[in-house]
Amino acid sequence: MVVSIRDALAEERFRLAQPVVEVEGKGLDRPVRWVFTNEREDVANFLSGGEMLIIEGNALRGAGWSGTLDEYVRSLVSANVAALVVELVEGVRQMPAALLSAAREQRLTLIGLKARVPFVDLCQEVNTAIVREQMRFQLEVDTMSTSLREGLSHADGIEAVAMTVAELFGQSVAVFDADGLLAAEAGGPFRTGEPTAVVALSGQSRPVGALEISQRAMLLDEDKRRTLATIVSPVAALYIDGGARIGMIRHLALGPADGIHASLSEAKDAHAMLTALGFAGSSIYMPFALRFRSLVEGLDSVSDMIERFCEEPGHEVACMLSGDMMTGWMSAEDSTGGVAAFDARCFRELESLGGGIYVVHGKVAMDTVTLVDGFAGLNDAMRREPQYGQVTGTMSAAISRFVATEDMDCAIRTLVVQTIGVEVASQPMLLDTLCACFDNLDNKTGACEQLGIGRQTLYNRLDKVTQMIGVDHNDRRDWSTLLFAAKLAKAWQSEHQG
Repeated sequence: MVVSIRDALAEERFRLAQPVVEVEGKGLDRPVRWVFTNEREDVANFLSGGEMLIIEGNALRGAGWSGTLDEYVRSLVSANVAALVVELVEGVRQMPAALLSAAREQRLTLIGLKARVPFVDLCQEVNTAIVREQMRFQLEVDTMSTSLREGLSHADGIEAVAMTVAELFGQSVAVFDADGLLAAEAGGPFRTGEPTAVVALSGQSRPVGALEISQRAMLLDEDKRRTLATIVSPVAALYIDGGARIGMIRHLALGPADGIHASLSEAKDAHAMLTALGFAGSSIYMPFALRFRSLVEGLDSVSDMIERFCEEPGHEVACMLSGDMMTGWMSAEDSTGGVAAFDARCFRELESLGGGIYVVHGKVAMDTVTLVDGFAGLNDAMRREPQYGQVTGTMSAAISRFVATEDMDCAIRTLVVQTIGVEVASQPMLLDTLCACFDNLDNKTGACEQLGIGRQTLYNRLDKVTQMIGVDHNDRRDWSTLLFAAKLAKAWQSEHQG
């Protein structure tokens, strides 16, 4: 158990200070790592996150401060402060409006104290409770580890592994292999909608699968999940390790080493792995990533989707499960039906998945390099907060990533790779055509006049782009992003080649 903001406010000394929650921010159940008092304007430079910061209200009058209250709040949020506590007893008796506004906008928990209690007493009381909980937690982890290791030492199969965990915690347990198939279950059925924890199992630098456990009587925090994974993984790997095949899928799904574009050596390695996996004949791919709220509730719909997709001759799916995330690609042996048609079918299948799954897909890849590059965009999207029930593409997220990247050369290169791709960017005729469309707000007549070509020639070029990257010029959202990326690519090339 951790000490939350709510727990801290319930301590005796805090109650005597008459706390009033002015802004709840990200919730009162947020953990408090330490209680700290410092009234410097640049206090954020000395914090490491999770602190409850206490200051006197008079400090907000700005004596000697060079910045605004809005800047002060932003600095605390950037430092990941759990809450700001302000004593409102002498001088400043009401929370300043500018502070309230900034706290609401930045979602910083803001608490006022209406009675005076020495800050040292507040800090000592809560910090003592934090240390006490840490010691109790460590004892629980040590006891759990000992019992778990002892139980697993007698396990003779994956069913016994699941049973050992279920009996130790008194919970329902399901173990899935790296293909997403149920390998074992114990402790009775899961209840629909109940809270669960998913633990990633791994061995020999590759995913082994995942363990899902219900949380009816207790919550497994991050530290306990890590301990559980560390102890269970090597035993589970003895029975459900997917071997070299899963290792190769993982290597491909990691994407390029620089997080943007595959090098020549990476492309050669990736092609060799695709050949070994049986995809040498495939000429078209759709990379995807899924994050599950619950594996027990979500994996069946994924299995049904894969089965439907593979009913079409020459269509295959390769994927791997690691914890609550599944990564892979859909493929077809040829693009006879058209890239746009393949893209549409993949999207329909991914859209059919349940509401408890966050789905991200890349753009269609016609070669190994584009496939590997596509995983860079997927991995970036998966680092963000999952939006369960939503289906989004890396194209739609490309602009957000572009804005968030401080290095402009890196930002442009990333946007180009994730949208028009290296192949289109390296063909001046196609790049000029896209730039002309951008210059004329995608007005085809204006683009033709700028380029000095006929309308049919323009459409032939645009169709070629669609065949290369799978984005149709009638798709307004992604096409607009693509045209913007083309303009940036052209400007970047002119700057660096001029």
